[in-house]
Amino acid sequence: MHKTILLGALLIAVPLSGDQLRITTSNDWHEWQLPGDAVAVDRGTLKSSFIRSDIDAVANARDFQEGGIRKVGSNPGDARNLIDGDPATSWSPDPASPIEEWSIEVDLGRVVSARKIELHFAADSTPLEFFKILTSDGEPFFSNANSILPGTLRYNKRWRYSFNTEHVIEIDYELNPLKNIRIEADLPTEGVRLTEIVVKSIGDNISLGVWDRGGSVEIISEATSTIGRTLVESTGISNTLVDGDITTYWGTVHRGGSGTQPEQQIGEFELDLGALYWVDRVRMLGDDSGIAPGKGSGRHRSGVFNYLWYRFFTSDGSKAPDGSLNWELMGELPSNPRNLKEIRHFQELFPLRKVRHVRLIFPMSNGFEAFNGRVGTTAEWQVFGEGYPAEVTMRSPIYDLGSVQHISAIDWTSDTPPATLIEIRSRTGNLLDQRYTFYDKNGKEVTQKKYNKLIPSFKGAVDTIRTPGSDWSNWSRSYDTSGQVFLSPGPRRYVQLKMHFLSEDPFHTATLDDIALEFNNPLAQETAAEVFPSQAPPGKLSQFTYYLRSDIDASSRGFDQIQLTSTAGARFHAVRSAGETLAATVEDVEHGFKIHLDTPVQRSTLVEIDFESTLYLNQTRFDAFLFNSGLSGTVRQPVDSGDAETAISSNQIFVSLPTSQQLFSDLSLSSPVLTPNGDGISDHLQIEFDLLKLLSPRPVVIGVYDLSGRQIALISDATATAGRQALAWDGRDTQGHTVAPGVYILRVCVEGDALTRSESRLISVAY
Repeated sequence: MHKTILLGALLIAVPLSGDQLRITTSNDWHEWQLPGDAVAVDRGTLKSSFIRSDIDAVANARDFQEGGIRKVGSNPGDARNLIDGDPATSWSPDPASPIEEWSIEVDLGRVVSARKIELHFAADSTPLEFFKILTSDGEPFFSNANSILPGTLRYNKRWRYSFNTEHVIEIDYELNPLKNIRIEADLPTEGVRLTEIVVKSIGDNISLGVWDRGGSVEIISEATSTIGRTLVESTGISNTLVDGDITTYWGTVHRGGSGTQPEQQIGEFELDLGALYWVDRVRMLGDDSGIAPGKGSGRHRSGVFNYLWYRFFTSDGSKAPDGSLNWELMGELPSNPRNLKEIRHFQELFPLRKVRHVRLIFPMSNGFEAFNGRVGTTAEWQVFGEGYPAEVTMRSPIYDLGSVQHISAIDWTSDTPPATLIEIRSRTGNLLDQRYTFYDKNGKEVTQKKYNKLIPSFKGAVDTIRTPGSDWSNWSRSYDTSGQVFLSPGPRRYVQLKMHFLSEDPFHTATLDDIALEFNNPLAQETAAEVFPSQAPPGKLSQFTYYLRSDIDASSRGFDQIQLTSTAGARFHAVRSAGETLAATVEDVEHGFKIHLDTPVQRSTLVEIDFESTLYLNQTRFDAFLFNSGLSGTVRQPVDSGDAETAISSNQIFVSLPTSQQLFSDLSLSSPVLTPNGDGISDHLQIEFDLLKLLSPRPVVIGVYDLSGRQIALISDATATAGRQALAWDGRDTQGHTVAPGVYILRVCVEGDALTRSESRLISVAY
C-alpha cells in the first residue's frame, strides 16, 4: 500500500538567521492557506487583489481553463496577437488559404455579461469587406435523445457585414451572456490585418473562485417545509451556479408533483464569497442554453420556470445575538406570472457596500399550487463590484520549531495606507492530532471501511493531515506593532499565525513583505501556577499567595525576575522558596510589580509570592512572566496555569467573586446632609461605591428625586466598568439652580447585560 504523509498543515521551521523563523519569499507565502484569488503574491509581497469594473473580458481570457484562441483556420502562429491587448500586433489570414479557412474564434473561458463587442482592424490596412460575426453563450448541440453532444458549440447570434469600410466594428450586446466570438470571411480582402477583439463587460465576476477562497454555495429546496421535505443540495449541484458555464444549471421538479400541495414551498440560495468584498451589482442568469429543446416534463425548455417573485438579501458576515447572520433586504421582485418564462436574467443594483454573503428566497409553488415543471431554474450567479476586499483572512501552516522553544517576539514589514490595517494573531501548542484520508487507485476519496475492503491492487494513497491538538491555546489578541512581545503561551513546539487584511477604502490596501518570529531555548522548560484563595469578597482588600512551579533542565536558561500583573493591580508582600524568604528587590509596574531576585533560579523549584489586591471583576486573572536580566527585555516567558502545589486545590490563576446578582456594593455618602452655602463645609455630597462584574462599559445612572419621584438633578448617566466609583453633587438641579431645602432621594441605578440593579438613600439639603 502506497502511503503519503501530507504536510499541508505542518512545516519544519528552519532558522534563517540565528534563532528566527522568517516568512519572506513567494514560496513561503504559498505555503499558507490563502483565500484563492482574493490575494496575490508578487516577488515575496502579499497583498489583496483588486476587483475591476468595466473590463475587457478578452484581456484575461487565458486565465481561465478554456480561454484563448479556440479555433483558427489560417495562420495559427499569429492567432494570439488578436487577444494580446497590443494594437501593434495583428492576425491576418493567409491569402493563399481557401476562404473557408479565413476564420478565427475566441473563447472567453467563462460566460460574461457583455456590454459591447469591438473588432479592430489596423488603421493602415484594409478591413474585411464581407464577413460575419457569430457569438455563443456556450450552448451545445443536443442529440435526438436530448443528450448533450460533447465538444459542440451552437452560435446564438450573428451579424453579417457587406461592403464594410470601417476599421472599428461595434456591437451593442445589451448585457447578454457571451462566451465565444467567431469571425468568418465570406469573400477574401487583400491586406487585411485584424489587431484586436475587445469585449467590454461589467467587470470581474467575484462569484468565480468562491470555493478556492473557502466560500460556499448552498441550495435549499423547500426551505420552509414543516413536513420533513427540506433538502440541502450537494456541493456538485451547487457549483453549477458559480462555474462560469451557463450550460450547467439548477432547477428542481417539485417533489410533490403538480397540483395542490399540503403547504407552500420556498427555495433558497445562499452564496458565501469567501472574503468581504465591495459589491454593487448581482445578476442571476436563468438562461436555458443547457436545457434540451426536446420533450419530457422538466427536461425541456418549455417545462422550466425562473422566479414568480423573490426577496434578495446581503450580509457583511456580522452575527446576530443568536449566532445567525445579519441580513439586509436589498431588493424584491414583485409577484408576476410573466417573471416565470418571459424574463430570463434578473439583476439587483445598489450603492457600493461590503458584502460577504448573498441570499435569494423564492417560491417553488404559487401559493399551494405546484408548478408543473422545473422550478427556480438558474444557470449562473454573477457578483460585481470594485476595489480591494474590505477583509480577507489567511492562515499559516503549523510551524514545527523542532523542540519546545520560547518565542520572544514577532516582527513584520508592511505598508498600511490610511483606512487599512493588518491584524496578526498567533496560537501555540505541543500536541498534534492526526486525520487520515483514504483514496482508491483512481484517486477517488473513499471511507476507511471501504478502503479496508479493497484488494491491494485497488488501494490508493492514504494522506495524513496533522491538526492542532487539545492543548493548543486560543488565538491571541491582535498584535499592535512590529517587534512586540509574543502573546501566545510558551514555551511550545508548534506555532501557527492568522492574518486579516482590512480596508475601509475600496481603493487602498495594505501590503506585507515578511513576518519573523524570534525564538530560543526557554527560560524554564515547563511552568505551572495557581493562586490561593480562589475566591474573595468584592471591593475588599484581600491577601493571596501565588504558587509558581518551574521545571528547568540543561537546555533551560533560567530566570532572575518575576512579574505579576492583574487588571485589579497587586501589591507585593513577600517571596519564598522551600519555605525560605528569597532576597529580592521589588519594582512597581503598571497593574502589579516585578521581583528582581538576588540569586537566579537555575533548577526546578516552587516559588511562593504573597500579595494583596482588591477585586471588582469575577474571574480576575493574575498573570506571571519570567525574565532573565542577561537577555533582551523582549525575552519574556509567560507562566501557564496548572497544578503548581499539590496541597492547593486551585489549579487556576484567576479569582472568583461570590455568586450573587450584585452589580455594585458599599454605597457610601460623605454626609446625610448637604449644605451648599459656600462655607466650605458639606458644600458637596461625595458619593462612592464599588461597581462589580462589568467587563464592558455599562450605563450607570445617578439621580436626585423629590419625594413624589420627579427627577430634580442628574448627577451622572455615563457608562463605566468594574471598579471603585467616586462622584459628587453640588446641590444644583438640572437647570443649574440650587435646590430648595428639604428631603430628597438619591438613586444609583446600574444596568447589566441581563439585569438592572438600583439602590436609594434619603438625603437632606439645608442652609
